[in-house]
Amino acid sequence: MNDPMKKMNDFFQSRPKRTLLDSIDAYLSQKPLSNNIPTEIVENEHQFIITVEVPGIPKEDIDVEILGEDVCIKIKEQNHNNRTIGGKKYIHIPQHVSKANMKAVYRHGLLEISLMKKKAKKIEIE
Repeated sequence: MNDPMKKMNDFFQSRPKRTLLDSIDAYLSQKPLSNNIPTEIVENEHQFIITVEVPGIPKEDIDVEILGEDVCIKIKEQNHNNRTIGGKKYIHIPQHVSKANMKAVYRHGLLEISLMKKKAKKIEIE
């Protein structure tokens, strides 16, 4: 007997362990940084600069890395001034920004991440 509903049900019951949708769901379900943490993104002629305010967080509890087309900021969860701070934040890197020479500096409660913009290639007009 060819029951299409049974075939569809069997398909969803026997699907692979990790699918694209599972990967997307895992990515989106990661705990985001607290909404109370101000983040500012500024571009100037030469740089793409991300500034995150995390006063009182030890430098050792902050990780910054590039994952694909995003900068990932991870802060170890902790209680600080009667609030919980921690989690991950992803910030998309535009295509005109180079991922090669990222620099992160943490001073006085401000984490500043700088990335250089790619230089435009001039095309000669014939």
